[in-house]
Amino acid sequence: GFDKNIFEIIKRCISRPYGLLLVTGPTGSGKTTTLYSILNSLNKEDIKILTAEDPIEFNFRGINQVNVREKVGLTFAVALRAFLRQDPDVIMVGEIRDLETAEIAIKAATTGHLVFSTLHTNDSPSTISRMMDIGIPPYMLASSVTMVLSQRLSRKLCNKCKVEVNYHDPKDLQNMGFSEEEIPDLKILGPKGCPDCNQTGYKGRTGLYELMEVTEEVSKAINAGVPEDQLRKTALKEGMMTLRDAGLGKIRNGVTSVEEILKNTTITKEALPTYLVSPDTEEYNDREMIIREGNKDTDFFKLIQGSLIVVKGGKKIAQIVQPGEYFGEIAAITGEPRTASILSNKRSIVKRFPGDKLEEVIEKYPDVAKHLFEVLGTRLHQADKNLVKLIIAKVKG
Repeated sequence: GFDKNIFEIIKRCISRPYGLLLVTGPTGSGKTTTLYSILNSLNKEDIKILTAEDPIEFNFRGINQVNVREKVGLTFAVALRAFLRQDPDVIMVGEIRDLETAEIAIKAATTGHLVFSTLHTNDSPSTISRMMDIGIPPYMLASSVTMVLSQRLSRKLCNKCKVEVNYHDPKDLQNMGFSEEEIPDLKILGPKGCPDCNQTGYKGRTGLYELMEVTEEVSKAINAGVPEDQLRKTALKEGMMTLRDAGLGKIRNGVTSVEEILKNTTITKEALPTYLVSPDTEEYNDREMIIREGNKDTDFFKLIQGSLIVVKGGKKIAQIVQPGEYFGEIAAITGEPRTASILSNKRSIVKRFPGDKLEEVIEKYPDVAKHLFEVLGTRLHQADKNLVKLIIAKVKG
């Protein structure tokens, strides 16, 4: 079953008068059972509920259920269009398979209907990516989706024969997601086998749930069309627990085994931090100062559009014209005052990165640091060539 926090979020989301609520997971992960449980809780005399299913797995009294038949033209999209003419309160679409069905479901969700549906995706953040891939614009998803629930079913250890096991390598446990501090005192149970469980060591199943509520911050991230890993990071900050973390909790509580969680969940690598994926974007007008010579700030920048002028001692000494080029990183590396000013040449757009994070970038994100230092190396090489030219010119003069 759901833990208390997830259950409260689900109750909050289904109590709203409109919105799109998605349940995702592979075939056999219990998506239909979850949706049926929610519909059953909403099934009251004054609430009109319509469903389009393929096939209908359970008949409810008081709910109008339609069995989709694509061979005769009764698709999910056709059923949805017919539903909207009947003024329902709640709609369930068995599965969103194409752009047409997705568009109608979102239209229904934004016009006063509570809409439920399923998708076959690996986790909650990837569901948003899948909807975008289908063709739904980010702004429509941000305004219509209220919740994405990803789930798995894992076998439960038999209560009559489960035993403590000690054969797991601490490094493997740490790679799995357990903290180094908790591993020495971690009690892990595993299967043994008895007549009650037919010698399998398992009896019954338990759910693993990853619930992404579309809060204001998550909605902003979706609307901005951020990458999937950044959306995941935002959702985690807003309280989402991953499927793997849910599984680790089941292991700690002795509900299931390490093997079951490894089979049903994956660990996601840490996403790039917000200051790298979505840094502040700034616009400057002609001759407007971006960096002032002598200042002690340490932020560095990346040119997105336009061109910049480098000024030292009141004289123009260089230009920055290549989009994607970093500048201002010397102060972040040395901590010394700025050696030159940077001005916008006409209108320009730059991205600002926090200089106090440079050490973290070098340590944790070597691919990003490599690109940054390649740019720095190129600039230093060019500076050396210019210096040699000046020296030769002075000698000749």
